[in-house]
Amino acid sequence: GYTNNSRTGCYVPLGLLSIATYTQQQFPEASIEVLDGELISNQEIIRRLKPNAVIGIDTKTPNYASAVEIAEAAKEKECKVVVGGVYASAIPEKIALYRQDVIDHIVVGFGEKPFVDIINDREDRVIHNSEPNFDELPIPDRSFVDFERYIQNFREKHRTWDYRGTNIFTHMGCRYRCLFCSRSGPNGAIYKNPETVWQEVKNLVEKHGIEYFVDFSDTITQDIGALRELVDSKPTDLNPIFHVFSTAEGINPEIIELFQKINVKHVFVGAETGDHSLAATISKGASFSPARTLESIALLSDAEIGITPSFVLGLPGESEDSLNTTYEFAKKIKKISGFEEIFCSALIPFPGSRAFDLLMERIGNPETDLFDPEELKQKWIEYFCNTNYDTINSQVNRILGLGDYTITIRKNS
Repeated sequence: GYTNNSRTGCYVPLGLLSIATYTQQQFPEASIEVLDGELISNQEIIRRLKPNAVIGIDTKTPNYASAVEIAEAAKEKECKVVVGGVYASAIPEKIALYRQDVIDHIVVGFGEKPFVDIINDREDRVIHNSEPNFDELPIPDRSFVDFERYIQNFREKHRTWDYRGTNIFTHMGCRYRCLFCSRSGPNGAIYKNPETVWQEVKNLVEKHGIEYFVDFSDTITQDIGALRELVDSKPTDLNPIFHVFSTAEGINPEIIELFQKINVKHVFVGAETGDHSLAATISKGASFSPARTLESIALLSDAEIGITPSFVLGLPGESEDSLNTTYEFAKKIKKISGFEEIFCSALIPFPGSRAFDLLMERIGNPETDLFDPEELKQKWIEYFCNTNYDTINSQVNRILGLGDYTITIRKNS
């Protein structure tokens, strides 16, 4: 029910693939399927549910209503239902309370070992597994999905890039605590063994002709030592393009040099706002500011590294003046970088984020486990902004209009 964007159907669900691969390793005779709601409808997923199966569902705020619908259908087929993901990890107690009849287990954190334990009849209703042990987890097996379909979607949605692209993870976790971020995971980053990363990259290059890797980890520049190890262990016979995520604070000449050695050609940069006072509300690093963002983007552009800037409208105190300032800021970034892809959304106080906690303090904690993102967004703007919902949405469209490829989070009208 959400707007399609330049990422829809392009990237394999790596969390589910990791769980499937680990589970298959523990139970070689098991029949395992991975069904992706970005590619098929809820009705098709429900049709393909097998009676008496163990059903694992990855939850995010936008898909939780769909997850409940699938869980209800699964229980009618006498399945055991497990939910995980960032949404379930944020409000496990609420889900346990309000979905007793349809959800058997809630996994908080990483799902590989808990899912296997549940198959082995673990009875705990809420299972915590906050940190992954990457040394014990196999490389995700992409044969559980129609991998080529994702690759072709990537090419079609990024025609001027013209690469066979896919996604990977080099690490999990983040040392920042941004206002609007609901990502679950360890405090601070846990990195995969560099040799394992390069083994995965090598397999994808040789078996599938992958030329472009989008690292969906948090911010790759938060631990320069770990990044240096990854760069130093790069095989001499591999040189695919990398697309990574970084804060503006993490970009400096030394990082640019490391990026060039690893062949980083694109960086997703959280610009967020052009207003200096609003930038101070985000908790995105001590030096985060619009001026620092422009410096970082200039460094990347001088090194011929492309960017995807990200903007979040509706920070505390947002006004029509600050919205206009951010639009002019985005235009300045466009002039410096010539970006093609852009992310912009009104702030959604997702469960698990500090923004959600602040909103709950204002409105009370509703007796429900089902939070609609549009309703959360409207309430947030009402209580924390000096402008209205329609004005912010109009400015989202205005900023998205600066890009050829657009990413946003909103329901279809």
